[in-house]
Amino acid sequence: MRLLVCALASSLLVSHAVILAADQTSLQPIGAVASTARTVQGVSLTAADGSTVAVSILAPDLVRVRTLFAGQKPALDHSWAISKTDWPATPFQFSEDAAAVTLTTAELKIVIARDPLLIEFRDAATGRVLNADARPMARDPQTGAVGTAKKLGYEEHFYGLGEKAARLDKRRGKFVMWTSDTPGYVEGTDPIYQSIPFYVGLEAGVAYGLFYDNAWRSTFEFGHLTQESANYTADGGELNYYFFAGPSLKKVVSRYTELTGRMPLPPLWSLGHQQSRYSYYPDKLVEHIAQQYRAHDLPLDVLYLDIHYMDGYRVFTWDKSRFPDPAAMTRRLAEQGIRVVTIIDPGVKHEPDGRAAEGRAGPLGPPSPSQNAASANTASARYSVYDEGAKHDFFLRQTDGSVYVGEVWPGKAVFVDYTKEDARRWWGEQHRALTDVGIAGIWTDMNEPADFLDPSGKRHEKIRFDDLGQHTPYNGLRNTFALNMTRATYEGLQRLKPNERPFVVTRAGYAGIQRYAVKWTGDNNATFASLSLNVPMFASLGLSGEAFVGADIPGFIGRGDGELLARSYQIAAFSPFFRNHTAIDSYDKEPWRFGRTYEDIARKFIKLRYQFLPFLYTTMEEASRTGLPLFRPLVLNFQDDENTATIDDQFMVGDALLAAPVTRAAQREREVYFPAGTWFDYWTGAQLAGGETRVVAAPLDHLPLYVRGGAIVPSTISMSHTGEKPWNPLHFDVYPDAHGAATGSLYEDDGLSPAYQKGALRRTTLSYTDRKLTLAAEGAFQPAARTFEVTVHGVVANAVLVDGVPLPADAWSRNADNSVSLRLSDNGHARVVELR
Repeated sequence: MRLLVCALASSLLVSHAVILAADQTSLQPIGAVASTARTVQGVSLTAADGSTVAVSILAPDLVRVRTLFAGQKPALDHSWAISKTDWPATPFQFSEDAAAVTLTTAELKIVIARDPLLIEFRDAATGRVLNADARPMARDPQTGAVGTAKKLGYEEHFYGLGEKAARLDKRRGKFVMWTSDTPGYVEGTDPIYQSIPFYVGLEAGVAYGLFYDNAWRSTFEFGHLTQESANYTADGGELNYYFFAGPSLKKVVSRYTELTGRMPLPPLWSLGHQQSRYSYYPDKLVEHIAQQYRAHDLPLDVLYLDIHYMDGYRVFTWDKSRFPDPAAMTRRLAEQGIRVVTIIDPGVKHEPDGRAAEGRAGPLGPPSPSQNAASANTASARYSVYDEGAKHDFFLRQTDGSVYVGEVWPGKAVFVDYTKEDARRWWGEQHRALTDVGIAGIWTDMNEPADFLDPSGKRHEKIRFDDLGQHTPYNGLRNTFALNMTRATYEGLQRLKPNERPFVVTRAGYAGIQRYAVKWTGDNNATFASLSLNVPMFASLGLSGEAFVGADIPGFIGRGDGELLARSYQIAAFSPFFRNHTAIDSYDKEPWRFGRTYEDIARKFIKLRYQFLPFLYTTMEEASRTGLPLFRPLVLNFQDDENTATIDDQFMVGDALLAAPVTRAAQREREVYFPAGTWFDYWTGAQLAGGETRVVAAPLDHLPLYVRGGAIVPSTISMSHTGEKPWNPLHFDVYPDAHGAATGSLYEDDGLSPAYQKGALRRTTLSYTDRKLTLAAEGAFQPAARTFEVTVHGVVANAVLVDGVPLPADAWSRNADNSVSLRLSDNGHARVVELR
């Protein structure tokens, strides 16, 4: 959240003028292999120049390569990104000759040429080269920069890298990893908020992945200025990477998230509609917005408080003139089914002499009476968060031992060193000031970290992170700042509210961020150009391990209009994070502000979102187990179809729904590509053949939405908030494929607590074949009594039997769209429905 839109252009120019990671012209290649030693996990190589390379097999399809160049100081074998380190032993064969060293697993053959030292990854079964060095690994002994060059496939596609304001396929692009505060970014702005140095390559239907676990500023070039190689260069640190063998994209993403961690199952309410602005105050306005939502029959689960709820922008405080009784406010909102999430920035107001100075001057609104009163206080008015942090040495220090003082919303500010375990625990405990008054979740912002004194980070080069006693330079760990801040927040909420699943939102992040936080794509623009980035950005984040993502509706900066609002809700209804938000100087963007026509469209898609909650929650639970995202590019589900390789204006929701949104103004029809197979129009039930592109109508109130033949999709009735009532009735839409078969599932638990981790869940599997639908449930969670409604599409029937007994005529029907609908009770046991 940044207001300084007027200074945007200049700040971006300053930022990008500095952020130029090292190129490879000055790098010196590693020496030839001089000796080898087999290890428990692979092989250790010693080069002629004294460099060492450890090649470790972690799984049949996962290999780690860690290089210590000659003259490079050894570092702890520790990573803030890695979640799993206890890999079971993997059988492999070892052989060597005068030319090469070879390691072979059930899936991979790793061939290491001796001179020059080049590493090649091949498919163990076919011998096909999956990825290979184009040049030896290299380092600049003067600057410490390291790099690799991988051979570039003539038809290779590149996906991932987390959050980039770019199209889905990164081929021919150049991208920098350096977490940056970039309000109002547009396509091509780089870097922006996150740095995820992981990508997936795909050529001829075969995928692999590479994760460079190095948090220094780095650059990826995918054939940007050369035809020969895809290059990686980092300004410092280790050359430490992981290779993932496919051949499927899904397998690569799943293994990557096994390594770096997966999204924990979120609370159900976090999938509901959410409303924010910079800022809602006082408390009466917050409650007014809630009342308006209910009066307009617009579902809502969450309201956000931006920085103006604080006392002088001091984190973990309340402005008592604007919010005299926050606990009473949250109770009243809870009675309406609405939770409150508050923003927390990393900057702690620097107040060594007490509350004598107030927040940063600027167009932030007038100070409140309590802020004016605080300004008059002397050193007797202490700010405990600053005092405690200073007392325990929790703030970042510079090489001369001084605490670094930057500037953000409260004015002069200090920043916590989250690499210290006791500092993380202390930070987590500070959230008690919020959870004790009923705050349900935390929105971590400005955590690149932003600093108004220098957006580029150049001013911070003397800062040192403790980093387990290594005293790592700022440039080596800036990219992990948000990862460790959100970890401190998430683990703090776990301790403070042990019976509830934490909910944390973040703007910045590094690999592994999905373990702790939901990702929203920062301060976007209220324009159609910005809207068109939603699909490729969400899809790229999903391929980078981040399953819970979304953007501000209909855009943070600028006014936008009703058409943009309508089209934004059509995408957002199927993105995991579903929040309307706007800047302090932008027009109000609650749906009713745009007039009845556009409000009605927004309502239609908000309610559709709530109807799909059983399907969305089930798909998010799958993401928590497998790492596969809810919001998917078509290529993830159909990687053998070359036509999907670059499609980034359509998306899949799980494995069942295909959406083709409109992202241009005044557009009322569009082309839609349907992969091979059977497809059903969600709105009409019409059956379509795949393997072709069609032009379809897309009037303003319509999202082209289709269901894959072979899917069974659960849904329910709409409601004003996720906790208003049980999912009753539960509806299952069966969409048979060309062979008359379909499968699906439904996941359920209490939606709030971690009890599911101990088995308090229910999983219902559904299978349809030979005109028979079987429903089978297992698990300890027992939902309330309810009715199942089933619709089988594309069939006709003269009779329906349930568990061998004919259904009465008033319990089923033949529909005009060639479908059959029926009702039956959920008795907790397996049910068999037969159409005759």
